[in-house]
Amino acid sequence: MKLLQAGLWLAVIASALIQVLAVQWHRDLLQEWQQADRKRQTLQQEYSRLVLEKSTLTAHGRIDAEARKRLDMKDPDHTQVFQE
Repeated sequence: MKLLQAGLWLAVIASALIQVLAVQWHRDLLQEWQQADRKRQTLQQEYSRLVLEKSTLTAHGRIDAEARKRLDMKDPDHTQVFQE
């Protein structure tokens, strides 16, 4: 009887330890997932900012204005089209 009781107590203690380890493992995984999610959000915000910046920098009107300002470009006075 004492052997059975000792075996049951050992099983209860082992089960409790396994439960504690499983909960700790779950918490570690959750923390790792939350860090990865924060990193994903940060990268998504940076990507959105870069897309907006790219569209701003490549806007036709802005390129035309920069070419006129920096390179002193202007519209041609006369245009001539050659056809065969």
